[in-house]
Amino acid sequence: MKIGRAITDDGPKTVILHESLFYDLSEITGVDLESAGPSFYYLIQKNIDKIRDFFAQGKQESLQDIIPKSYLIPTPLVNQIRDFYAFEEHVRNARARRGSEVPKEWYEFPVYYYSGNSSLYPSDYNIQKPEFTSELDFEIELAAIIGKEGRNISKSEAWDHIFGFVLMNDWSARDQQRKEMTIGLGPSKSKDFATSFGRYLVTADEVATVLDGNGKLKSEVWVNINGSEFMRNNLSTMHWSFSDLISWASMDVTLRPGDIIMSGTVGNGCILEHGPDKTGWLKPGDSVRFGSDFFGELLSNIV
Repeated sequence: MKIGRAITDDGPKTVILHESLFYDLSEITGVDLESAGPSFYYLIQKNIDKIRDFFAQGKQESLQDIIPKSYLIPTPLVNQIRDFYAFEEHVRNARARRGSEVPKEWYEFPVYYYSGNSSLYPSDYNIQKPEFTSELDFEIELAAIIGKEGRNISKSEAWDHIFGFVLMNDWSARDQQRKEMTIGLGPSKSKDFATSFGRYLVTADEVATVLDGNGKLKSEVWVNINGSEFMRNNLSTMHWSFSDLISWASMDVTLRPGDIIMSGTVGNGCILEHGPDKTGWLKPGDSVRFGSDFFGELLSNIV
């Protein structure tokens, strides 16, 4: 299922996308999902058969479809955000720009940093270019949203704790990031000014249909800048699987509903890897569009 949240003429609503049309998911389930809080994920899972039967029986014809006035972040609850570094191609390309190689420790465990959750933006939202940077960049990533609490989750059980997946943009100020990385605590101000979410999330049961035998996702993603294709790559190139990421993140730590597990940048999925000579760094007036036939779109305009 493809689930989002939108501003409508009647206020914010949780919506479901079916055959290119949005419908009010609260009306289908009989549950006020916008007021559900941490129970949001449980209530949808509890009603999943009811939702499927509703569309299988063609009952959506009795409802008025919804045209969003604007989008909201598709998950109503965001706790901690862990942003991993799971694509070897990105690690190799980014470090080569700094004259270094992939450290051997990267192959020992999936590393991550904690991203801020106070500057989160939905798709189709204008992103203010920070005054402190002249090297604004994007990073195309996929994120898993935790829907079921767990601690010391095994790799074999990790998928049971995922509610859904969403495209995300980890905006980056590269000049500030270079300075921060020399200190040794990882990125901070260079990352916390903005993180963007796609228009909707895709539930884990549907995403499981595009897994390969190694638990990697077989789905192409792409980036357009100002209407021109910038990159295209496949999520199957991810070195560490989401099962790896969730198992490692939950070691002696409790993951809770609303925790976000970001994949890290898809290989070649940022300006840094290509070099600014290809497009220049982002500037006001630029439009960045992420896309996937499976995970939808994420559009942002720089102002």
